[in-house]
Amino acid sequence: MTKYCIVVLTALSAGLAATAGQTVSLQNQTLRAEWDAASGALISLKDRGSGREWLDPAVAAPLYTITLANAERTISSAQAASVRIKPGTGTLAIECVHTGLTVTCEYRLDPASSCVLGRIAVRADTPVRLAEVRFPLVALKLPFSGDGGNDRLLFPECDGTLLMNPEKNSPNRALHYPGAASLQLMAAFDPGAGLFLAARDSAGHTKIFGSKRSGKGVELSIAHVLPQTPVAEWRLPYDVAVAGLAPADGLKTITWEAAADLYRTWAVQQTWCRQTMAQRVASGDIPKWITEPALLFTYSLRGERSDGTFGDRRSSLANQVQRWSQAVGAPITTLLISWEKLDTWTTPDYFPPLGGEPAFTEMMKALHAQGGHTMVFLSGLHWTLHKTLKGQAIDQEEAFNRTGRPWAISDAQGVAFTNGTPDKGVGQTATICAGTPLAREILTGTSQRCQQLGIDCVQVDQIVGGGMKACFHPDHRHPQGGGAWCSQALYGIFGEIRKTGRSRDPNFAFSIEEPGEYYLPLLDTYHARDLHQGRWPRSGAGVLGVPLFTHVYHDYLAGYGSEGCYVSEKPSRLALYQIGMNFVCGKIPAVALWTRRCEPEKADAAQLRLLKAHLDLWRGAAGPYLNFGQRVASPDLNVPMLEMTFSEKDGKTKRALAVPSVLHGTWRLADGRTATLFACIADQPAKFGFGQEQMTLQPGEAAIRELKPDKR
Repeated sequence: MTKYCIVVLTALSAGLAATAGQTVSLQNQTLRAEWDAASGALISLKDRGSGREWLDPAVAAPLYTITLANAERTISSAQAASVRIKPGTGTLAIECVHTGLTVTCEYRLDPASSCVLGRIAVRADTPVRLAEVRFPLVALKLPFSGDGGNDRLLFPECDGTLLMNPEKNSPNRALHYPGAASLQLMAAFDPGAGLFLAARDSAGHTKIFGSKRSGKGVELSIAHVLPQTPVAEWRLPYDVAVAGLAPADGLKTITWEAAADLYRTWAVQQTWCRQTMAQRVASGDIPKWITEPALLFTYSLRGERSDGTFGDRRSSLANQVQRWSQAVGAPITTLLISWEKLDTWTTPDYFPPLGGEPAFTEMMKALHAQGGHTMVFLSGLHWTLHKTLKGQAIDQEEAFNRTGRPWAISDAQGVAFTNGTPDKGVGQTATICAGTPLAREILTGTSQRCQQLGIDCVQVDQIVGGGMKACFHPDHRHPQGGGAWCSQALYGIFGEIRKTGRSRDPNFAFSIEEPGEYYLPLLDTYHARDLHQGRWPRSGAGVLGVPLFTHVYHDYLAGYGSEGCYVSEKPSRLALYQIGMNFVCGKIPAVALWTRRCEPEKADAAQLRLLKAHLDLWRGAAGPYLNFGQRVASPDLNVPMLEMTFSEKDGKTKRALAVPSVLHGTWRLADGRTATLFACIADQPAKFGFGQEQMTLQPGEAAIRELKPDKR
């Protein structure tokens, strides 16, 4: 049980007015929170282990901000006409009265964890339309300690990111959940102390996990994006949590894993974790082939041909797959790119696929005959309006006006939002709203046709983490703005795709782009990018990707190693790093050619060695850990660092980063066995100590070291 105490002034207990300098506090074993009794402002957040004061005394951050629909200003606690403190045993309520509005912030100590929990409620004299409520907000001083070189912010950005030295590098983030925020936590830390901020919502309500510069400090907040339906009373239907951090098991200092472990204690109790991956595979809920060693091979049907020209290269697909299978000694799961009727990312007019349905079906049969599987991406709910492709102008706006426009994500006047330009990326698009019949028709209908053509796994791409832009269309049958309606609508569509697919073939699998905890029970795998640095979703100066989602959820769902693992015929530190990260982060190994040519027999020896080692170890001792293990924190290895340069997607912006010459990750099974996986990405043999052993790994060599549980 968590020990706590509450410090309340006698004057307040008696209901008398507070005077200047009086405070009220809540305290547990990790954190002491203190509020000004007169204004209700949070004036101190102190780490009890280190004595660290987290708040910036120069920044008077409000307890909350409230944005009303169509309002020009934001309401904050600092503007309250009066404030009343209501203390209790291990609880505290702060009531702020505004003109026509009363806001109550409630705090309590959680007896089951080290968290201080909070909720917020709004009562209006006449109904109001709430657009966004930000609660809690904390303004942290910078640097956290010393010169700030060891300061870190942890974000739930897709697979997970750290911002190093937020005083030096811009901390400005706005991550939507569900969406680019794959789970619901942030943290600030350095080796000596850490502060944890999270939401405990199990129903997929829309939120924004925000971080921004505030004076000389940094402000962290959680914004709750609400349906803009008039209400006289509203109460946050879930808790938010703040806590101090202690080092993860086996470590002596605070790392990002400390925040991940604290979050996991809550997360694994939610409905999306009702079965582990091992249980799901055993019951047949996840197809067994997902867990069998195979290489994911990304190949564009339109690309560079053997004569150097660019065009249709379907005729070489089966041969390429067969040769790559022989090179790595494993079956191939072929991710087909540019399979669509018009070309890549041109939607929703997918069919007939390139070459026509009969020929496409025969091509899939040939891949299956080699013992492999097949996979395609769907372009989410985008509708291509205009796109310029290799000099050809694609114009689908008339079809959109006829069929799609009434169902598109729109503003409050029903005007559809559009994105992009015809000459870049996916082109100019509109997006169909998830809460409409057309969304279900597009995604479920397209998935079924893909399966009928011989596709084993369908990924709904471009709905990153299961999040979409808010829709305000007045005629759609959903509330305008935020809430849980969009994630719940997608949950229903994803569930229908999977249920229908599995009824046709128990081996059908479903995936989405980037992970999202809310959708875990509906996924057989997910598109992961743990292998990337220096580019989306790990973009920006000072950003370092970390396997946060993997650490929290790998034993509930394993992902695959991305369509972006760029194996080459020349030595490449980047390619070796990507292959190694897939291995130590528990991801299905991958080779991404897209439109390139790379003959497997000519692939760089170190890259090929590491790919084969990944598959061989997966087939052997590492298999249980890679499929079903829980990632746990482990100390850094004492190995030389490699200076690497990573490129953003534009190919121009470069990010310099030092990475370990031997990558590693530690895993634990349900029976207590643990293992550490190693991948050497150095140019030369790497020598290092691990426990009592002195190890040497060659470039591209991988290894495993198991530790059996102590049965004493």
